Amino acid sequence: MRNGWKAGVAVGLIVVLAVAACANDVVTVIDSTGRSVAVSQPVEHIASAYGIGTYYVYALGAGDRLVAAWYVGVKSVSQAPASFRVLEPRLDEILRAGDPNVEDLAALRTDLVLADASKHATFAEQMQGIGVPTLLLASETAQGVVDMTLALGAALGGDAEGRAARLVEDFYRVYGVAAVAATNMPTESRPRVLFLGSTSLQVASGAMYQTQLIEAAGGVSVSSNLAGSWNTVNLEQILVWNPDVIVIPPYGNVTVAALLANPDWRSVRAIQTGRVVKMPRVFGPMDTPLPESLLGVMWLSSAFYPERAIFDVRTEAVDFYETYYGYALSSEEADAFLIP
Repeated sequence: MRNGWKAGVAVGLIVVLAVAACANDVVTVIDSTGRSVAVSQPVEHIASAYGIGTYYVYALGAGDRLVAAWYVGVKSVSQAPASFRVLEPRLDEILRAGDPNVEDLAALRTDLVLADASKHATFAEQMQGIGVPTLLLASETAQGVVDMTLALGAALGGDAEGRAARLVEDFYRVYGVAAVAATNMPTESRPRVLFLGSTSLQVASGAMYQTQLIEAAGGVSVSSNLAGSWNTVNLEQILVWNPDVIVIPPYGNVTVAALLANPDWRSVRAIQTGRVVKMPRVFGPMDTPLPESLLGVMWLSSAFYPERAIFDVRTEAVDFYETYYGYALSSEEADAFLIP
């Protein structure tokens, strides 16, 4: 956890709650780009064209108000995990992919749209132009997640505001506990971690949320000096980095067994010691800035420091999905959060 983030959480909470003032059944919310957006209450029909934001709608208890939704890594019903059918039995009806369409969302009587700040500015203007309030959202940092959560809670109103505050408190708790544990470990003694992408030669840059999770969990990213998003490197570079731990995300085609059995990788320290782990997944991938990234910090901390039990990740996962998604993990799903 970077210095100052803890203070930033408190500041973000004060700012968002101070700006989200309700008068005449209208709430004014500051979105991730600094725009002031007036949202009429109650919000009954939500379209989330921001795949990350969609999961927060569910976590804040407003999933039944979605009329159109984009999801991280799910562009068709066949790609959705089986758990999605429990979370969203209307998936066939509301699932969308590709660019959002103004006419489509207007026809659904949408009264709030969530859009991607990095690519939907023109679309947001068009929706605002026909009278539909549209929040441009971004969440590639821990502070961005907190601010977005509070803004959504204010915009959705009712119980969502309290749920947003509780989720922020949980972020605060998990990052805080992990940070205190990390301070007891000198930087030079922390595990050096390689976070892979969809292929074995695709790695996370220093600007990505995955690197923040590694640092929050007490590790050091070997690829933190890389810029941009996912980078493709050669095996020689990985051999130079020689990571202590290799983390595989819960998507893509890379498997633990394949890496451990690959003779080209046998000189890598993580392969020699068997410290190659693949993250579990229930709804969204917990290496991305979703509510599940709370579990990502806990799970990575347990993977980096198996000799110490800072978090009971299995119990935390069961409580998390019940609290925020109303979903009861099966024993098999819960056991997947245990570090092998």
